[in-house]
Amino acid sequence: MEIKRALLAFILLGIGGLAVLARLFQLQILEHEKWEVLAQSIQEDLVEVPSRRGTIYDRNGIPLAYDIPAYSIAVDNFRVTNPEILVRLLQEELGMSGEEAKARVYRQSYFTWLARNVDLDKAERFRALAQAQRIRGLLFFPTWKRAYPYGSLAIEVLGLVGVDGDGLSGLELQFDSILRGRPKVLRILRAADGTPYDLWEENPGEPGRDLYLTLDVRMQWICESELDATLRTTPADRGCAVVLNPKTGEVLALAQSPRFDPDNPDIALLRPWAVTDVFEPGSTFKGLVALAAWDLGLVTETEYFEASSPRIVAGVAIKNANNKSYPPLQLRDALAQSVNTVLVQVAQRVGVANLYAYFQRMGFGTPTGIELPGEVNGLLRPPEKWTEVDLAVSSFGQGVGVTAIQLAAAYAALCNDGVLLRPHLLPAPSEIRGTIAKPNSCQKIREFLGHAVNSGTGTPAHVPGFKVGGKSGTAQIAIPGRGYVPGHVTTAMAAFFPWDAPQYTIVVVYQTSKTDDFWSGTTAVPSVGRIVRAMAASGVVYPPEITALGRSG
Repeated sequence: MEIKRALLAFILLGIGGLAVLARLFQLQILEHEKWEVLAQSIQEDLVEVPSRRGTIYDRNGIPLAYDIPAYSIAVDNFRVTNPEILVRLLQEELGMSGEEAKARVYRQSYFTWLARNVDLDKAERFRALAQAQRIRGLLFFPTWKRAYPYGSLAIEVLGLVGVDGDGLSGLELQFDSILRGRPKVLRILRAADGTPYDLWEENPGEPGRDLYLTLDVRMQWICESELDATLRTTPADRGCAVVLNPKTGEVLALAQSPRFDPDNPDIALLRPWAVTDVFEPGSTFKGLVALAAWDLGLVTETEYFEASSPRIVAGVAIKNANNKSYPPLQLRDALAQSVNTVLVQVAQRVGVANLYAYFQRMGFGTPTGIELPGEVNGLLRPPEKWTEVDLAVSSFGQGVGVTAIQLAAAYAALCNDGVLLRPHLLPAPSEIRGTIAKPNSCQKIREFLGHAVNSGTGTPAHVPGFKVGGKSGTAQIAIPGRGYVPGHVTTAMAAFFPWDAPQYTIVVVYQTSKTDDFWSGTTAVPSVGRIVRAMAASGVVYPPEITALGRSG
């Protein structure tokens, strides 16, 4: 009997041992990966910290955006002491709302970010105050913070970076993969009760690469200052300016006002509207329509055009500004006085098919390819949808939608003897997009537009010694569903200098929603003149006749 009981006990123990072994086999072999992951999730945390982001420089090596040392602060919510004092410190020192501070401090988690990318001095003060108040459970991670030494200068071009080190807009977004590098990975090891007892660098990451731009910080500042001043002294709601090197396609300035202000953030102001927003170019198109006609041999320098107002086209009365009539005019003087009824006749000679083809060649209706997110096509309807009136009004920039960068690129091609280049913000060989007209046609129209600045509607852009040429334009703004609305006006000036051998192309655009008494002659045209003068005063440019002499002896 005793032997039977012992045997039974032995069998039961054996079965129990086998069950334990089977369970151990299940846990350690079959389910090892599952339980290892669970243990790690309890005992370990992986934290990614952005590496130092690449610096963005202007064409002269001046830094426009770079990283500075900072701290990101986290808390172990289960181990934190004096949480009510921590909530108060977050409010007083880091400007956090009471509701947000409580939500972060009292969150049920082993790891919660309290604040990211805190300035070094502010983070050190916060750490010292927390230690003085015997707050434990805080974690401080060295990281980087984006800095813009020139404040909002070119901010819509440069863009912004988020707290995770991701580019959010502009070039920071467009070239994020180049600028950001690879993040540093830190591993936090915890005891069984969740207390952190070790932290080490799992992966050192890799710093981002630098970016060099074609922008000239001096020209950018000149343009922004001029736009700001015009917004202060006129009814303009906003303005933009583009400066190109017509021989290379380099963008030397791309400015706008108002600009994004981190203290009063308006996300819409991060959009570079010279690239993203479409407007009717008004009479700036007259120079391009004249170029098409001259290139086709349909007009001459000596012939005269009837210039009375209005001119009837398909039963529609097309008028000159203020319905002013002129005696018969040659094309040069019609451009100088910006006479609509003459350019209507010029467009009619060119015809729909030819004019549409020239507009296409000039880059309208397609993106320029500039390295900024959000560029739009503009508006160029197919020729089969054009009416006689559409052809007529296109001669002074109605019914066509362009961006400022498209208009600047087209005028840069006029300055480059007909070769259309892709405008670009990063140094690169010139990229030819096509040819818009013959070199001698471009030279003749530049001569005409030089006359327009010397003696016509563009005279406020005249700067002695610099041979500025260009064409101004004023256009009503069409609002979807409402058509042309009183008080909504665009003014523009497409300019270049010196007109006989252009080195710079400048486009300035303003818009208002306040009044019809808003003209290019009092906004965009004088802005071009002041930009050229400021460029000369700062030593960026010299009159063509002046040569810098070196010191001798």
